[in-house]
Amino acid sequence: MRNEDLGTLLERAEVIRRELEIYTAAAVQDARHRGEKWEAVGQAAHVAPETARARWGPERVARMIDRHANEKRIAPTRQSSGRHARHPDGEGPRGALWPAGEAGGLHDADSVGQLASALAQLQEESRMSIREVADFTRLSPSFISRVLSGDRLPSWDLVCSLAVLFGSDPADLRVLFEAAHGITAPLRQPAVGAIAQLHAAVRGLHRAAHNPTAEQIERLSQKAVSASAARRTLAGIDVPEWNVLAALITALGGQPADIKPLWEAVHYAFLMCDDPKLPDGTTHIAAPGERQ
Repeated sequence: MRNEDLGTLLERAEVIRRELEIYTAAAVQDARHRGEKWEAVGQAAHVAPETARARWGPERVARMIDRHANEKRIAPTRQSSGRHARHPDGEGPRGALWPAGEAGGLHDADSVGQLASALAQLQEESRMSIREVADFTRLSPSFISRVLSGDRLPSWDLVCSLAVLFGSDPADLRVLFEAAHGITAPLRQPAVGAIAQLHAAVRGLHRAAHNPTAEQIERLSQKAVSASAARRTLAGIDVPEWNVLAALITALGGQPADIKPLWEAVHYAFLMCDDPKLPDGTTHIAAPGERQ
């Protein structure tokens, strides 16, 4: 640092400041999607609720993300795989600026496709047209089409907005989103939260696979997963033994390696808690070797 001039140091400080600004805005948006009120946001940020709303309102944050993405030059559309034609409009939609084929190999094509498939399934079930979705999200129909086809990798903000618009829980898509972005799930959290996250991940994959029945899953897994086990897991009743869960994930077209950290988190939290008995009516966790 001693050998660098003040201008360089100040430029570096400005870059850090901008990154922190984006990080803070994203954290606030995530809290808002979880249902936090502006009063709680203001209290956490030590500002008035009105100030928080003005500073981190959805329109302002969308513009911040747009500008940040353009500065990083991460907005270009990836080349189409051939299944969907590339759209040449070149616009920069708000809150959804990560291309699915960003250089560096960060994104896995299968994971991106599964996220897109889950969103497309939700859109189909909602019976909303692409034009209606575009109107609600204030994005272009062509951009929405690219998100639903997997040609564009959406931000978490857009995934949340689409899930809510389609009448679904964004939590069901969280693991699909993280896998598509190459984000590793944390291993340490309370048992109830770990169980909820695992089941949400399975439901997301089930959506991406176009909601096969329990009997179809049994056939796809070559009976490694019984229809009963599939039904109970999808209903959030069971956390099966790993070999059963891995077979279920594979039958749904997912990658077991993406889900295993969540399964391990459930068992870690369950084994480390003072009283391993969960409240009545909560999930049954299969012990190693237990028959499903």
